[in-house]
Parts: sequence; C-alpha cells; structure tokens
Amino acid sequence: MRESGWCSRLGAVVGAAVLLMLPTVSLWGAEAPAAAAAPKAKALPDFCALLDDPEKRALMDGLLLKLAVECNRTDLLGQVRQEPAETIAGEVGTDVRVNDPSGDTSGWSTQSETSLAINETTGTICSAYNDSGLGASDIYTGFSRSTDGGATFTDRGGLTSGSYGDPSMVWRKSDGYFYLATLGSSSLRVYRSTDDCMTFTQAGSMGAGGGDDKEIMTVDNNPASPYYGRLYVLWTDFGSGQQIKSTYSNNGGASWSTPVVLSSSSGVQGAWPAVAPNGTVYGAWAAGLFTGTMSIEVKKSTDGGATWAAALSPAAGKVEPRDATATGICGRPSLRGNIRYLPSPQVAVGSDNSVHIVYTYDPDGYNTGDVVNTYYRRSTDAGATWEAEVLVNDDGTTRDQFFPSLSVGAGNIVSVAWYDRRLDPSNLNLDYYQRFSFDGGTTWEPSVRVSDVSTPVYLDPNLATCYHSDYDTQVQGALSALLQWSDDRAMQFGHNDPDVYVDQQPVSNDFLLAASPRRQSVCAPADAVYGIDVLQFQGFIEPVTLSATGVPAGVTTGFSANPVTPPGNSLLTVGVPSDLPFGSYTIGVSGTSSPSSAVHTTEVTVDVFHQAAGALTLSTPANGALNQPLRPSFTWTASIQAATYGLQVATDAGFTNVVLDAPGLTTTSYTPTIDLNSNTHYYWRVQAYNICGASGWAASFDFYTEALPGDCGTGTVPEIAFTDDFELGAGLWTHSGSGDTWALWGTQVHSGSAAFHANGTASVTDQRLVSPSIVLPATAPGLTMMFWNRQQIEAAGPGACYDGAIVEVSTDGGSTWSQLPTEVMETDPYDGIVSGSFSNPLAGLNAWCNVPVQDWLRSVVDISAYAAQTVQFRFRLGTDSSVGYEGWSIDDVVVQACVAGETPMFGDGFETGDTSAWSYTQP
Repeated sequence: MRESGWCSRLGAVVGAAVLLMLPTVSLWGAEAPAAAAAPKAKALPDFCALLDDPEKRALMDGLLLKLAVECNRTDLLGQVRQEPAETIAGEVGTDVRVNDPSGDTSGWSTQSETSLAINETTGTICSAYNDSGLGASDIYTGFSRSTDGGATFTDRGGLTSGSYGDPSMVWRKSDGYFYLATLGSSSLRVYRSTDDCMTFTQAGSMGAGGGDDKEIMTVDNNPASPYYGRLYVLWTDFGSGQQIKSTYSNNGGASWSTPVVLSSSSGVQGAWPAVAPNGTVYGAWAAGLFTGTMSIEVKKSTDGGATWAAALSPAAGKVEPRDATATGICGRPSLRGNIRYLPSPQVAVGSDNSVHIVYTYDPDGYNTGDVVNTYYRRSTDAGATWEAEVLVNDDGTTRDQFFPSLSVGAGNIVSVAWYDRRLDPSNLNLDYYQRFSFDGGTTWEPSVRVSDVSTPVYLDPNLATCYHSDYDTQVQGALSALLQWSDDRAMQFGHNDPDVYVDQQPVSNDFLLAASPRRQSVCAPADAVYGIDVLQFQGFIEPVTLSATGVPAGVTTGFSANPVTPPGNSLLTVGVPSDLPFGSYTIGVSGTSSPSSAVHTTEVTVDVFHQAAGALTLSTPANGALNQPLRPSFTWTASIQAATYGLQVATDAGFTNVVLDAPGLTTTSYTPTIDLNSNTHYYWRVQAYNICGASGWAASFDFYTEALPGDCGTGTVPEIAFTDDFELGAGLWTHSGSGDTWALWGTQVHSGSAAFHANGTASVTDQRLVSPSIVLPATAPGLTMMFWNRQQIEAAGPGACYDGAIVEVSTDGGSTWSQLPTEVMETDPYDGIVSGSFSNPLAGLNAWCNVPVQDWLRSVVDISAYAAQTVQFRFRLGTDSSVGYEGWSIDDVVVQACVAGETPMFGDGFETGDTSAWSYTQP
C-alpha cells in the first residue's frame, strides 16, 4: 500500500474519498474503516494470513482496519449496517431526481452531500454532490444541470482526477461563471464552468495540505461591495492541529491569499461562510466536539477576509447530539440508524444585512428524551447580539431533526429545511421538511413535508463506516426555494440507493410581487418603466392593490393596471424630472389584497444621470513607471456621474494592439487576472461611461513590466534561435514512447488557442515530445530555453513524486539524451524525486510533479553550456500504474540568447499629445 497525502490509496480503483467519504481521519482521532475494490496484480503480504483465523480476527481493533485495507479484504469492511426499517407507503410525486442512477456501477452507487447554485442571468441550476457511482479511482464529485427551473436535471458526470468530494457550489455574478470547491488529491481545489454548468475545469488550488477537510465557499455578488467578485473559502485543517482557516481569491480561483486561522478552541469542524451586501464576511462553526458540551462560534471580517473578529456565540454550552447506542457502534457521535453526525451550523445574510443562523443540539440532556433538534437565531447588529432562539421543528415529538440548510432570498424571505423523523414512531425513517419566514425571521409559517416518500437509512458498505452525508444546501429564486437532499427511496443492485432529489417550495402562500427589471438607469428628464408581476400561489385570486412608497419629491409614479388579480401584471412608470439630483433612488412597491389584507412588497431602483461621464485622471502605474508587476494594479480618479469604466492596455501608443480590454468596471481600480509579458513596454488608458454618454479616453500613461529570469537586460536584446507557440500546428515536433498521448489541445492553454499536452494516465507510460533540431547562438551569456508549464501531476508528498516530468537535451540528433538538472532551472526547479514503487520509467530522477497554486509556471533553463551546438529538447512525462491526473501541458517555447544592443530607456512619438515630460527654453 502507498500513501497519498493523508488518504490511503488502494490499487487502481479505490480513491481517497471512497475510504471515508470524506475525511479518512475521524474528527475524534479514531481512524474509520474504509473499503477497497479490485487489488493491484501483486502478491499479498504474508501477514494477510492472519485474517483467515476467525479467533484472532475477533480480537483485532485498529489492526483489523490495517490488514483489511492492505490485504484488500473488502468483505471485512463496512460492517456497520442500518437498523431494520421499511419504506413508508407512498409514490414519487413532485420530488425530482438530480442524478441519473443508470450511470452507477454495481457496489458504487451513492450520491449525497449536496450543493447547488443558480445563474441569475440564464436561470440555469447547477448541482454538485458526492458521487461514488462514477466508477473512477479518484473522481468522487458529480454534477447535474437544469435549464427548466428544476423540473428536470441532466447528469453531467464527474470532475477531473483527484477530486474527492465535499462539494461547494457558487455562481459568481462578476463573470457569470459557476465555481465549485472540492477536496483534492494534495490540496483543496476550485473548478470553474464557463459554459453554464456544461463542463468544469480546474481554476486553481488553495495550496493547502493533505489534512484539509470540509471546505465551503461563498462569493461576494454585490456590485456595490468593495470586494465584489471575491471568492472566500473556509475549511478545517487537521494537519495543523485541527484549525478553522480562511482564504480568498480575487481572480476566479487562480491564486489565493495566505490562509488566516480563525479558531482558537479545540474540537472545531464544519465552518460555513456567508457574505453580507455591505461586504462583511461571516463564518460559523461547531466547537468543543466530542467533549459532550459544544458551542457555535462566529467570526466576521470587515476588510475582505484579511482580519477577523469574534461575534457573540448564538449557542454556547449545548449538549452535543448523539445517540448512545449508535455512537458506540460507530465509534464517534452518531444518530439512530448509525448515522455519523457533525452538528455544523449554516449562516446566511439578508438584504438588510441581518445575520441568520441555523444549528442543532440535544435540548434535554445526553441519552434522554430528544436527541437532536434544529434551531434558528437572527442578529440585526452584525453579531453583537442575537434575538430569541426559535425551535424550527414544530413536531412536538422527541424524534430527530438534523442537518439543517438555510437560505435568505432577495425579498428577505428566510427558508430552513432539515431531515425529519416525526412520521416514524421508531425514529428511523427519514423525511425532508421545510419552514418559511416571510418577514425576515420575525415570525414563522408552519413546517411542511417536502419529500414525497419516507425512506430507511442505507449505509453503503463500500464507503465510510456510518456515512450518510454531512450537509446539504438550498437556494432561492424569485418564485421558490429550491431544496436539495439525499435519500434512499429507490432500489438499485438489490438495495436501497442513495440519490439526490430537488423540490421547489413556493415562497408565498397567497401572492408575491416581482419586479423586472429591478434596476434601471435614465438620463433625466426621462421615464423608467418596470414590470410588476403579481404572482399567484395556492389558487389565491383576491384583487391586489399596488402602491409606491418612498417616492422622491418631484418624481411621479403610475401603474398601468391597478388593482391586479393574481396571476397578473402591471407596468410601473417612474417619471424622473431634470432637477432630481444625480444618484440612485430606491422606491418601494407594496401590494395589499382585499379582503384578506395580505401585504407583500418589492423594490425598484432608478439610477439618475444628467450628463455624460466627466473626465478622469490616471494614477497608477504612474506615467513611465519601471519594474511593474506582471499583474499591475491600475487605479484612476473617479469620473463625475460615471456608471462604469473601461480600461485598455496596449503595446503601442496608438492602441492598435490592445492586449487587455476590461469594460464594465464599477470601481476605480482593476487588477488583471492574467499576466502581462515581462520586460515589456505598455500603454494604458481608461474611459468612463453612463447612459448619457462617455467621457472620452483619458490621456494615456505608459509603463514597463519587470524583467524575469531569461529576459535580456539593459544594453542587450534577444537573439531568437527558436520559438513555437503551437498556433500553426505540431509539424515541427515528434512524439513517441510507451502509452504516448502527446497532442495539441485547446482545453488549457497559456496563450492563443493551442498547447501540447500529455495525459497523466493511470498506467505505466513514458511519453516523449521532441523538438526539431535547433542551432544555438555562439553567445553563451543569457542563453536559455524557456517554456510555460502547466503541471497537474500526481505527487507522493513533499519532495516526492508518483508521476513525474523532466526536460532532456541531445547533441547527437537524438541518439543519446541527458537530463537537464535542477541547478540549471532558473525558475520552477524540479520539486520531487520519482518513486520506484510502482514501475514509473523515471524512477529515481528529479522531476516536476504536484499541482501548483499558479495555473501556468514559466520555466527558464540555462543552456549556456551548449552554446554554438545543434541540440534537440525532449519533454518527458512518466506515469505509474495507479491514479491518473490531468497530466502535463507545454506552451510558448522560446530559445534565445542576449546579445549587445540598445534597449531604449525612453521613447516618445508624441502620438498621445502628452508633452508633460518635455520642457524647452527660448533664447
């Protein structure tokens, strides 16, 4: 057996997530049993014979786990079974199955632990979940897509190799993409979908260790927030002594901030983040676990996740939920049916910046009466105080209610859902229940049963002991709360089959108002027109009288139809006079029904402008600035009455070669998400826009980016011996070797539309990509071979590789090859030695492996020892007989020397009209 990070790896079929789905190490320090599948074709160790002696086997404790795993005795794992229970009579009704069970493989068929998000632009729903039914050795995250509001879903399969579940899905408004965080083989990963949940590719990783668990992500989707578009992730780091940590990304997950430790207590787990409209970030988690007395801890950050301060605990000194019998069987806190139980909270923030939280605890003492209930609290002062606790489950029984999920909609409607056993006197069968508050958490409607069928608990013997999911999520749209959970109603392969289901709960019981659009801009004097839909629920047909509130002085309003009988609509016209000051105005729209006197409200916003956006001035990078980073921070002054800004960066003063175009910016600063070229002269400019017109481009500034290793310095210029960005095809290159997969692809590129790629397959390969013959210049100083390198290669831990990639050189036409050693790598040196345990052809060599935080790395190789010779370079990827990764990609290869020549320190063609750098005297 070999170890990958902190997760055991079994043969070519069993991945780390299967061993525990998901953490291999229990919260409580005890290792839990894991399952294996088909073993590798190798002789079993002699000590496996111990398992054939039933008397000895009965005395084994931790040793039984070790032997069962190393000897691939799956019959000895997953021994904890569900208690007897029968499905309560009923048929599938409105519940919609999210995954497609026809793709499951026998013995591996569990989908659970759900997360979902909605694209506010297209309406597409993207759902992610743990999925053992994919049948792959190290892919345990599946996802599905709905384009009809959740009426049907299409199962889109799984992510890439090394994705081990714990999914957390968000939709990012700033770019319109879905983002999905998961556990990774050697770090936490973030995937991105740029095609509306059709596919996902890895956007980056958080560079954390193999002991990281339960990562949950959120995003700042408020354009008015100072941290608009920022992704946040909170997780538990067992490798550092079990701490809650946080990190954030401003560039869509490509890179992440240095992690910050949030927790100071012991026994912490299950951190949940949320972002307020004002940009404040909250995180909540359970603390003191496995001591019998637990608390919910909350912290907040008002500076975008850089620093965190404690908020008041909404639940301190509570009894940790656990059934004595189940806990004894599972070896950790568990509920009836032998379900391991993590009492993690969920937190959300409403449109009024109120903080909402749900959590669970045992209300009446350990092992007596009620074992677990679901509770809710609200804070209207950013966590300084909490309002009275609400018992969410209104069943009046002592049966279990657990794993709550929470959402707050745009209309400040609060929804809580949870697993519920109230219908089963034996406290075993599961249903899913939900409860609304239509007034932001002040009062609550009665709970309703969401699931159409009560189901037993099925414990998959191929997964972690007592595993039956750890959390679910929900979201709200304009019309309904979309609830998602996993249950075992269906039969598959002769047993109950855990699948993911979705149901929609209308967000009203009479009518609801919805405005479209919710925001408009006008160049005064003008009219803004909004559609007001009066939506019908549960057959409600009373007339609804509409009215506008909070109307600014001088503004007129009128409805095209009033009253409106649901379902119906009216047009609200807002007349904006020329003397209404520049700014944003929010107008309330109320609807009152008669005779029931039900009232609902919505809001519309009008942004008022009077003139085209005014002039602005550029700030940084300063005009003529030197040694700027490859992702410089561009800043400029605000423009009068600006709505958005557009920034351009070009390599010429006339902006005929624009290399960066960023329109629609809502702040006066911008940092690119891609690198500019190093050692390069650039020009930049900004323009402001609003509905009345544009400001015109500000006078442009120029700057120089920093030089990197391999760049030619002052007084020298590059002499290019060879360059290939693969945009014209692969004709110059040859490739061969066992299991060769080298080919051009466009899935991941550094520039243009093509790169060369070799797959990191789960078999022994020696894949070789060979350059054409290159005549090197005689000038040795600055003689380098440079290329961009995307490595998604399996590591074996710090300084060690299972798969590996190297670069070699030949001076005799390819007859013999020498590896270019670490000491000639000026950047991105080899980071591990290839293991010899699994037949990798590169065993014992220094090589590149792992999955770096940065997507593409610039590799610069000093080849001055080969000056004036004719050489070829060989890029070589070796893989072993186990887990497969994405592999190795190469792009933008350049071979050059630096020769004497003048690099201008200053140039001015006077094309910008800016003469500020010049002075003159008149005799």
